[in-house]
Amino acid sequence: MKKKGILNRDLSHLIALMGHGDFLAIVDSGFPVKNSSCVDLSLVADKPTIIDVVSPIVEELEIEKIIMAEEIKKISPKYHERLLKVFPKGIQIEYVPHEKFKNMVNNEARGVVRTGEQTSYSSLILVGGVTYHGEK
Repeated sequence: MKKKGILNRDLSHLIALMGHGDFLAIVDSGFPVKNSSCVDLSLVADKPTIIDVVSPIVEELEIEKIIMAEEIKKISPKYHERLLKVFPKGIQIEYVPHEKFKNMVNNEARGVVRTGEQTSYSSLILVGGVTYHGEK
């Protein structure tokens, strides 16, 4: 039995599949997921939240960049501020229009994690990084 880290076997497996530049989307409960690699963690409204799910993922996945819908800054600014605090300082953030974001999730993501989150435009994409740099 696994002792620590992410216990959900499907999510743990999806994280293990991630390579440099791969997209892992963490989406709200209403996001239109067409990607066949979806780990559905939603239980009830707002359980678990995106922050609940992203926090342990940050501990296990090297993240190069985060992509969010630009609408989050205007529609859900307080949530946006809380979400940014989950990530290490200096991480690159990219904002794209929501329609482009939906296409990226459904056409480019290695996998999708659905949460119970019910905050508008709260979904995000984690872009896999690398844990080594330069020559040995």
